[in-house]
Amino acid sequence: MKKTKTVLPSTYLKATSVTAAVLTALYGVPAHADADADIGISEVTVTATRRVTTAQDIPLSITAVSGATLEKEGIQDIAGLAHSMAGVNFTDKGPFGGINGSTLIIRGLNSEATAGQLALASPVIPPVATYVDDTPLFVNLRLQDLDHVEILRGPQGTLYGSGSLGGTIRFVQNAPDPSAFDAKVEAGLSKTDHTHALNEDITGVLNLPITDTFAIRLNAGWTDDAGFINQPNLYQLDASGVPISSQPLTPANPVGVDPAIAPAKWSKNGVNTYEYRNVRLAALWKPNDDFKAQLSYYYQRAAAGGFPYVATQSAAYNQWISPNTQLPGTNLIPQLYNSPVPGGAGRLSSATNSLEGTNDSVNLVALEADYDLGFATLTSSSSWARHDNATDTDLTALYTNFYFYQNFYGQNPRSFIQGHDRYDDKVWSQEFRLASKSGGTFDWVAGLFYKDEKTFIQEHEYYPGYDAFYANCPQTVPSDALGVNGSTCGLGEYIDSGATSVAGIPLVRDQAYIGDFETRFKDLAAFGELTWHVTSAWSVTGGTRAFKQTVNQAQQTGLLFDGPGFAANEALSDEFRRALWKVNTAYQLDKTDLVYATWSQGFRRGGVNALPPTEPVGYTDQNGVFHDHYVLPAALNHLAPDKVDNYEVGAKGTVAGRLSYSVAVYDMEWHNVQEGVQLTPLVLPAALNIGDAQSRGVEMEFNASITRHLGAQLSYTYDQTKLKSISPLFSYPNTAVPAPALGSPMPGTPKNSVALGVEYGHIHVADGELEFAANANYRSVIIPALSATVPHVPGYTMVDSRVTFTRTHWLASLYVNNITNNLGISSYTDPAIYGNRLQAVVSQPRTVGITVGYSFKER
Repeated sequence: MKKTKTVLPSTYLKATSVTAAVLTALYGVPAHADADADIGISEVTVTATRRVTTAQDIPLSITAVSGATLEKEGIQDIAGLAHSMAGVNFTDKGPFGGINGSTLIIRGLNSEATAGQLALASPVIPPVATYVDDTPLFVNLRLQDLDHVEILRGPQGTLYGSGSLGGTIRFVQNAPDPSAFDAKVEAGLSKTDHTHALNEDITGVLNLPITDTFAIRLNAGWTDDAGFINQPNLYQLDASGVPISSQPLTPANPVGVDPAIAPAKWSKNGVNTYEYRNVRLAALWKPNDDFKAQLSYYYQRAAAGGFPYVATQSAAYNQWISPNTQLPGTNLIPQLYNSPVPGGAGRLSSATNSLEGTNDSVNLVALEADYDLGFATLTSSSSWARHDNATDTDLTALYTNFYFYQNFYGQNPRSFIQGHDRYDDKVWSQEFRLASKSGGTFDWVAGLFYKDEKTFIQEHEYYPGYDAFYANCPQTVPSDALGVNGSTCGLGEYIDSGATSVAGIPLVRDQAYIGDFETRFKDLAAFGELTWHVTSAWSVTGGTRAFKQTVNQAQQTGLLFDGPGFAANEALSDEFRRALWKVNTAYQLDKTDLVYATWSQGFRRGGVNALPPTEPVGYTDQNGVFHDHYVLPAALNHLAPDKVDNYEVGAKGTVAGRLSYSVAVYDMEWHNVQEGVQLTPLVLPAALNIGDAQSRGVEMEFNASITRHLGAQLSYTYDQTKLKSISPLFSYPNTAVPAPALGSPMPGTPKNSVALGVEYGHIHVADGELEFAANANYRSVIIPALSATVPHVPGYTMVDSRVTFTRTHWLASLYVNNITNNLGISSYTDPAIYGNRLQAVVSQPRTVGITVGYSFKER
């Protein structure tokens, strides 16, 4: 069962006049007049500091949510978790959101576009570390059968290592229990507006004691969500995947070169269906009070039939190429201007030309062992994980808005580019940790950590039918391959020259681009924290993490159509030796209230960019000077680590056991900020140190048990971020988008965010209990990318409600999410890259559902 404690301090019945005044203001009655003597604030037991304690007792900014709360509120994923609190920002892309990138942001430490990368995965690791128990793993985890979740705000570099810049989130799963049998099952049905099917959800848990010292635990989940995005602009394809002409072709025009001949189209509704399947099997052996070991296996598969992206303007359907993405003076003919907008296009419609999808799978094996040595506890955490993803995307808009597109690839009226991407991440990690027993003058934690990670990112892009188009296309305009004189037919394919490879990369017909990254990363670290209890009330903590990291990358990139000069096969490596530090001091004002001050550091590993040294691509620089080729600055080959210094003061505690509070003020200085970007005129995926940034803010959380029936939670975050300096390398033609203005806010973080929850429960009805709950989440305007051209995302509010009835073993819940059916735009793609086809990432429309559950134990 969930580990909670009820805080009922001895001062409860002896409240001071100040406390009495506060309670009178909050509850409308003096403290001593409350008849509900059993009311208290339940706190979640956590292990964030590698010791068992409560969130209110830790001198840092931490939010802990019990598994019982997640279950009661119907929170099944990170999107729902972030929606329930302020200061945790998450761009919900469904199963597409489990790949490296800026999906999850804490304290404004993010520089990447929140709508997603052009490639499947960014070479920059996420700025928030996520752990499944003690295993570092970035995945969009399904939140089922959890003991609790810990959200640690601010850098946690000493205990949690590289990648914990903005914070760390730990998902602590329920352990098998040898003491008692338990089983439960829940099933749910719901209907989302703008869908044509029901959402279905089933979860189950079985805890089976085998002996007094050995138990196994099994949990599984099965979820299908109906799609709410329509695609009325799909191209009809032949058996080879080539778009079909909307008019009959003739012997004189066998491939329909005439620009007036548009592709035949069709439509499909509800494309972004989501499927989730997950199972976990764990075995616990505890032969005595001193030793225990747990072996577990977790599997999750997520699939989606399309992105939750919608077109933002009618030009997305009837103007292929935006004039704003084309260089002045080029001899290019606009394609398909004033083409009819397809019927059925609405606010939840995408303009993309093909069906998209993803299949994402995670396998995790972990072995954790604890041994009580008397003076300390020795812990060993071993894990192996594999995260594999395959995604198909429509890249037509991306390509057609390249300024060099028409003279490279011609003016086919049925241009069609497909992306087939792969992400394969294999991680093995081992940690040995020794934690002293609490209660002495000194508390300490020390450990060793090793990680070996192999990551493969594959981006293969194809132009089906280009070869046939070129073979039947008359060359009406000479092509110079420099982006000035556009050709009706393009440059043709280099494979037709008789070559079979370029820079060692095999040529495949109609393959436009290849970008393969093979990265090997190793991390060896020693870490520790020491707390000196100077007095019974005052403590001082110091911590460090010293490490050696190596990264090796082999990269092959290029426009395979175009032969030598447009492709490269490079390999680079780098090594980093650093130490991170932390100093914290805390003072216990009384038994339930404390203040603290912290300076801590976070670190994110560096990397390399194995890019072509030169490119024979013409471009006009910012001064209007034309260059007939591009030379890669040597500084772009290496990505330096970025580091953050966090200065924080805070206070937390409880008032008479009925109001808990936590307040923190922070100033974070971010140096050598990393961003996943598209580099060089050929728009190749890579990473860049873009400059320095800052994040300053205030975090507040309040949890009140007002009466036996009424409770409330309020959280508020003010976060002001800004780009303090910009690297001179962050400019065209090195980067594909123009740099933002100095002082611009960082992407994905609202200046103001608020979450409010109210529950009215313990209402006795029909031998059971009824509870009503409502939750609201507000966030102010954000920018979705560091770009001078991307539009701002307006602020919005989401409101959910829930009615729950419990009776002995049974539970029934009726809920409405997004009551006002708010569109809830969370991000935009950049028109500098996508032209008229910029899209918005939207949230799930209003959803009405019911959940019914049965538990072997009484609720």
